[in-house]
Amino acid sequence: MKLRDSPIYHEKQSFWLCAKHSLNNVLQQELYSHADLERIAKYLHELHPEQTGWLKFNSHKNFLGFGDYDVNVITSALQEHGYDLLWHDNRSDIEEADLSNSVGLIVHIQPDWFFRRGHWFAVKHFNQVLTAPVVPVTYVGQPRAARSSERGSHEYDTKSFEPGFWNLDSRLVHPEHIGDRDGLNEFLRQLSKRNRVHVLLIVPLNAPSTASLSS
Repeated sequence: MKLRDSPIYHEKQSFWLCAKHSLNNVLQQELYSHADLERIAKYLHELHPEQTGWLKFNSHKNFLGFGDYDVNVITSALQEHGYDLLWHDNRSDIEEADLSNSVGLIVHIQPDWFFRRGHWFAVKHFNQVLTAPVVPVTYVGQPRAARSSERGSHEYDTKSFEPGFWNLDSRLVHPEHIGDRDGLNEFLRQLSKRNRVHVLLIVPLNAPSTASLSS
């Protein structure tokens, strides 16, 4: 069986564009393109040329133009669309983070050695059950008229996506259900045991912060 139209927007990994995928996945639409983030990185580079070092490379992205954007590019991109980014204070447990104003999370896994790149991915909460029609594999690739004549009045089955938090990592084949808030807390704790992790909350601009967050 194959999903006809997934109700969850999920971009897959391309080059080193995990920052772009995370932004679009957490906001559930294609708001940002590769060119958008290149433009922002170029602007930040020109704004503070003294931060480039003696090689004069743009420190906000990969010098070949394949992505690998830093948090400054993500923050600027969010602000262009009316959002801000709050860092969760890693000295506090994740369960202390106030998610009431958050539209989603972007998680950063830091590289643990010099030649390994970091990775950004999105986590999104959905309040209700989402459904999508499922097409039998025998129909995939057939003309619409042929599918209609074969199935007659039969309706497609549907696949349900449970409410709760979903892992929208661009390296995944499909989004993965995390569960409720307790499930999210445990997911992030286990991730932190294996990696150096930063959790970033995406909130509307001027949203209040809490004691467990640092901007």
